[in-house]
Amino acid sequence: MFFKPGDTFNNVVGSPYYVAPEVLKNHYGKECDVWSAGVIIYILLSGVPPFWDGENGTRIFEQVLRGELDFVSEPWPSISDSAKDLVRRMLVRDSKKWHIKFFVSHPWVQVDGVAPNKPLDSAVLTRLKQFSAMDRLKKIAVRVR
Repeated sequence: MFFKPGDTFNNVVGSPYYVAPEVLKNHYGKECDVWSAGVIIYILLSGVPPFWDGENGTRIFEQVLRGELDFVSEPWPSISDSAKDLVRRMLVRDSKKWHIKFFVSHPWVQVDGVAPNKPLDSAVLTRLKQFSAMDRLKKIAVRVR
């Protein structure tokens, strides 16, 4: 099935950590993928999802709908303003989102076409491992039910 520009959908689908607020409101288009990509970038930069409350999907959804981002806790103070700007713009609620073509030309993505050679902070690596382990544990628990 192919979707045309302007198509909208009304089924709540997706993983709690990555779901866009528009999906939770039952009215969204393909721009909700920008939100999900922003969540992934946030996780890669910090080691944790921007909206999470352990295993409670309902509380995660409430946080997604509020849209409050934490750029104060570690490691955010050491992350570039340009990276934070990109994530902020991607995790904008409702129809204010940019089209994906604007994101690929964002200064953080287009830093002279070269990725910085900066090692991943050890705290971020630890959090990524913990988040990954939590996700694996959840998948195993679902299979056991």
